[in-house]
Amino acid sequence: MKDFILKYVFRINPNTPGQPMLKSFNQRFPEATNIEWSKEKDGHFEVIFRVNGIEMIAWFEKSGKWTKTETNFKIDMLQPSIREKLETFGQIMSSIFIEKAGIDDTYEFIIRDSFQVRHIFITDTEGYVTERRNFDEGELL
Repeated sequence: MKDFILKYVFRINPNTPGQPMLKSFNQRFPEATNIEWSKEKDGHFEVIFRVNGIEMIAWFEKSGKWTKTETNFKIDMLQPSIREKLETFGQIMSSIFIEKAGIDDTYEFIIRDSFQVRHIFITDTEGYVTERRNFDEGELL
């Protein structure tokens, strides 16, 4: 009901980011293009955008506080030492660099083994595996 009143009586769309969020986003990602915002069920806002052709997704609280960014890394963007460590498990199919407020940065990889089974690997920024699970079943290995 509240969203209805805001949207149709006051002509305010509650699903669009407010000024604090836009200011925070523009300060953090001044080079962003192709920007698309959406409001999540938990009240956070998600924004999908590109920086220098690389797709990124960031999450913000309504106050404008940044909470997380995921960057879709191309395989050739990875440091050779990280790539070498992970290629021992199989073919790297995708890689995402994850930054979270107050937590160490990580990578998330999808790697296909020699049996064509996909696995999710979470690593630190040096490529050391901290978590591994089967992609299709979500179970920890």
